[in-house]
Amino acid sequence: MKKLYAIAICFVLLAVSFTSVFAGKWVDPVNAPFYLVPSGTSNIVSSDLAGGKVHIVDPMGNASLIIQGNIVGLLPNTSYDVWVRNLNGYTGDYLQYVPSLGYFKFVTLTTDDFGNADFHIMMKADELPDGTYQIQVAINPAGVLRTVIATQWPGYMVTVDSK
Repeated sequence: MKKLYAIAICFVLLAVSFTSVFAGKWVDPVNAPFYLVPSGTSNIVSSDLAGGKVHIVDPMGNASLIIQGNIVGLLPNTSYDVWVRNLNGYTGDYLQYVPSLGYFKFVTLTTDDFGNADFHIMMKADELPDGTYQIQVAINPAGVLRTVIATQWPGYMVTVDSK
């Protein structure tokens, strides 16, 4: 019987040790579809789904926020800008900032022969303060402040916690 208790205690200690190695915050990613924006303004997003989606996650470690997306079915071989709205306090790299709209332009991409493209944006923990952000991602033709597809507005709530 003592042997059984000793084995059980060893098993519990091993399980606790093993679990602590992999412990950390649990992150529920946001998966947001793109919608058509016939008005040209991301404040008025239609309920008509466009191709593609955005995946937003607050990971552990040096990254504070990762935004990945794919766009599907836009004009082929065309350049588009990727804008992210409501990143108050962001201090990292970006291509352009429009304070009146709260948008940062992070990436310019070119669609393939089928009008598809992917993007990846990573913000470091020291570039984006911990907090809750109501994020919207918008896609505009390059150099034009006219949105063609976007995630819904108001945006998706994402909590950034670097711990």
